[in-house]
Amino acid sequence: MALQSPLYIVASPNPRVGKTLIARLLIEFFRGSDRAVVGYDLDPREPALARYFPDLVYSLDITETLGQMALFDRLIANDSQTAVIDLGYSLFDRFFAVMGEIGFEQEAQRRRIEPVVLFIADSAPLTLRSYAEIRRLLPQTVLVPVHNEAVSFMYIAKDFPPTRAGCSVIRLPRLSPAVRGVIERPRFSFADYLAKQPHGTTEIHTWAATIFAEFRDLELRLLMGRLGASLSGIGPAPPRESRSAG
Repeated sequence: MALQSPLYIVASPNPRVGKTLIARLLIEFFRGSDRAVVGYDLDPREPALARYFPDLVYSLDITETLGQMALFDRLIANDSQTAVIDLGYSLFDRFFAVMGEIGFEQEAQRRRIEPVVLFIADSAPLTLRSYAEIRRLLPQTVLVPVHNEAVSFMYIAKDFPPTRAGCSVIRLPRLSPAVRGVIERPRFSFADYLAKQPHGTTEIHTWAATIFAEFRDLELRLLMGRLGASLSGIGPAPPRESRSAG
């Protein structure tokens, strides 16, 4: 079975729920594993992810058709490395609508790219509707709920059913305000921090190690899902003609 390149899309229809933090953690996780990774910051108002990784992250404006075409062309061209998208909330609806319109799922299958949406969950009606809409628009895309305890106290599992067996919720524990101030510094690196003190027991060690373990578990479950599909003879859905963004 040919290896697939994951495409992680960190998304929420709401602002300030931890999207950029999760995207940062993903990039650091892959860099720490010596994996080739590229990032895309799609927040036209505040491209925070690009400021953390100026040499790894492209800041793109997809409010217009040309920007959308540039993004999806890059995603398809970069089919040999892991990609991480930090999707600005103001472009949430448009981004996923374009993915559906251009048949991105089918093109990704041909290129051995596996889209995975990490969706920050909360109890707001808009959030529930948005989750259901992504499932409708992109039935072949893996959708994994994320519970950020810093922004949402309650998580109701039945409201956010994962789209692949075993790929259940990823949890981000709450951090103390002092520690949050440390990790939000522009030059702070989780991977460097853990590497310098591999056996440390600080709050940052425990928190980051827990989340990285969640990422490793997710990757394992994605791999097991692909192996299971391959062994059972379940192939991808018949491809349809890809259309240009717009």
